Amino acid sequence: MITKDIINFLEEKYPRSNAEEWDNVGLLVGNNKKDVKKIQLSIDATEKAVDYAAQNNVDMIVTHHPLIFKPLKSIVMSELSGRKIIKLIENGLNLYSIHTNLDSSKDGLNDYILELLEVKKYKIIDINANDETAGIGRMYTLEEKITILEYADFIKTKMKIKNVRVISNDLKSKVKKIALINGSGMSYWRKVKSLGADLFITGDIGYHDALDAKESGLHLIDIGHFESENCFSELLKKNLEEIGLEVLIFNDGPVFENY
Repeated sequence: MITKDIINFLEEKYPRSNAEEWDNVGLLVGNNKKDVKKIQLSIDATEKAVDYAAQNNVDMIVTHHPLIFKPLKSIVMSELSGRKIIKLIENGLNLYSIHTNLDSSKDGLNDYILELLEVKKYKIIDINANDETAGIGRMYTLEEKITILEYADFIKTKMKIKNVRVISNDLKSKVKKIALINGSGMSYWRKVKSLGADLFITGDIGYHDALDAKESGLHLIDIGHFESENCFSELLKKNLEEIGLEVLIFNDGPVFENY
């Protein structure tokens, strides 16, 4: 199957128009006419991920996070970003990114996480202007109240996460209305609180935002950026195997380790 057809298949499910304006999704390196039989799924295009793909005769790498966000002034071997791009080209590897359009779209990453958490009904926190079925984040209500620590344990089990960080004025508090944004969603904490959320689940929570949210009475669970998106490969693997592609998964992470 040629690259262009694979991209069309993915973007029919997760339209590029659902990506955020600041994002850089799509084919970033390569040839959309290249024939592809083997795909590698990696959250990030690290140098180890590129090397692994080259060593395993992969034709195309699909990442969640784009390798290229800002314009590059040079592409040289002495710089990490340039070295990775050169290795991609030298080994005939296509590099494609599917990021916030995967997060936002119906049956995309946010919805897949809710499936793992056994959530059946939800509302979108910030509806996409191009598609009312898509948008940033999900809000849902549990059938019964549960303590924050009990729900943290539930998340760890269902999402296969070793550790989470909990921010709360009272760890024995019970919650029922929950907001979730995968990746780094803390810029939305005031909005989810205004929508009535008891608990906000996201990653990359910084100290000052955590302090302000805690003082406001909003409970937080930081599940980590990598950890909240690690399951993107499970979701895409199912999709790509439907069209007869061989799929490998390689992740050089997480970046942070807890001891």
